[in-house]
Amino acid sequence: MIGTCYDLILETIRAMMYLDGLKSKDSHEAEVAYLRNLGFSEPDVLFMNDIRYFRNGIKYYGKRLDIEYAKKVKAFFDRIYPGLSKKAKENLH
Repeated sequence: MIGTCYDLILETIRAMMYLDGLKSKDSHEAEVAYLRNLGFSEPDVLFMNDIRYFRNGIKYYGKRLDIEYAKKVKAFFDRIYPGLSKKAKENLH
């Protein structure tokens, strides 16, 4: 679930970067940092960077995280994704 939330946010950021004429070479750090350009708060950018770090641990090293952290990630996703998605749609027009 953490990976799914992360991937949805990241792909939306990539789309917005593309619409702004930018492209990263799969540098998730750059994409996460781009949240600043989109007006997200520093705590949100830092939490997204934490998710990136932990998601890599899960995906590449088989790390396990507790359910409480997963709930925090889901709450973060539920809070920021609607606004991020809305910004992306607005940039299409």
